[in-house]
Amino acid sequence: MTRSPSDPLSDQVVRHQLERLARRERGRLVADLVSKLGSARLQMAEDVVQDAIIAAMATWPYKGMPDNPGGWLNRVARNKAYDRLRREGREVCLPDEDRAPGGARSADENDGEHGRFFGAQVEDPELKLMFLCCHPEIGTEDQLMLTLKVVSGFTARDIAAVFLKKEAAVGQRLARAKRKLRAIDTSLTDGPSRFEVRKRLPTVLKVIYLMFSLGYAPRRGDSLILRDVAEEALRLSGAVAEGKETRLPAADALVALLSFQASRFDARVDSEGNMVLLRDQNRSLWNRQLIDNGFAHLRMAQKGDELTRYHLEAAIAAGHAAAPDFAHTNWDQMLRVYSNLETMTQSPIVAINACVAEAFSGAPEEAFLKLEVLAQHEQLQSFAPYHTARGEVLRMLKRPADAAKSFKEALECDASSPVVKHLRDRLATCV
Repeated sequence: MTRSPSDPLSDQVVRHQLERLARRERGRLVADLVSKLGSARLQMAEDVVQDAIIAAMATWPYKGMPDNPGGWLNRVARNKAYDRLRREGREVCLPDEDRAPGGARSADENDGEHGRFFGAQVEDPELKLMFLCCHPEIGTEDQLMLTLKVVSGFTARDIAAVFLKKEAAVGQRLARAKRKLRAIDTSLTDGPSRFEVRKRLPTVLKVIYLMFSLGYAPRRGDSLILRDVAEEALRLSGAVAEGKETRLPAADALVALLSFQASRFDARVDSEGNMVLLRDQNRSLWNRQLIDNGFAHLRMAQKGDELTRYHLEAAIAAGHAAAPDFAHTNWDQMLRVYSNLETMTQSPIVAINACVAEAFSGAPEEAFLKLEVLAQHEQLQSFAPYHTARGEVLRMLKRPADAAKSFKEALECDASSPVVKHLRDRLATCV
């Protein structure tokens, strides 16, 4: 332990560190247990991992954080799983490994697992769990929701915000998806064939995309960015792009997109934690290594015949990365790509972003009219970015009273604390 009982850590410090650790390790912990218990005990795996996190919260402030916190959580979760199985009258061997899941293994252990997991196609434990949750007997959207819940630990409320749905409805769908997966009762060691891996890959890519989105712009909480969540999504996208059977242009396009977006993290927040808009960001703070990685993967993504939304979104992000400053952004090119993206996705969220781009291109009146048409989507009424975009365009049109109304409507929606502060500051300028 790193601290003594006489010098306890504050609950706030421990909670912050444990939340970051739990977001980073949760998927690996659940995957480790499901690999041994099978999908029929997915709920048990989730429960004992949560119990381990609660146990850490109860002990670490007084006994100090362990030297290997991931390994501590893994050991406690496995012991709790063993206790539950023993109460069921089952004797199942769960080796006591004092390491976090996904840690180093011996060559013999790797060789043994190499032949069992999906015909040696997927080695990352979280990716294995993602492919398991994306089972074709579960509806596609339910697959996405289930995987976000199981692998990343997002709540029904978090997931509802992403899909613009009611929290109660999402909760019901998660419960139904878990029942279906429990009935299938497979494990990570008897996963899908190479054909099934390719078939499930588009859904896995979308899960990673949504996972990054939740990290890039969380809808509640004190942080503008959940960097550990977003960076884990970026890591998983790279693992897919490097896999023997999962290496496809769409995966490279997703890596490119996430790399470009992640490159701006340091510039999106100022020293006081306030939100910094794209046009005001210090571009010298953008991560050049990630930008170069984005362009490298974008070139590889162009080798295939398929054009995906990730290709188009990466092209938009690349346009921002290539511009020396906001004033030199090629908005005409952006709008052409947005037009293709809107046609492909039919997404109202994409349409909102396209309207913002059109306003910056010098056509705020046209952008406003399109935003008014989008108001017919009922789910956007509780979506803060819609009202924010409308408010910004109205400010461009010199209509401060109407802009203020939109910013007030945005403040009634779920948003992180830095976004709330930004909206209040924006509202104060509408005089």
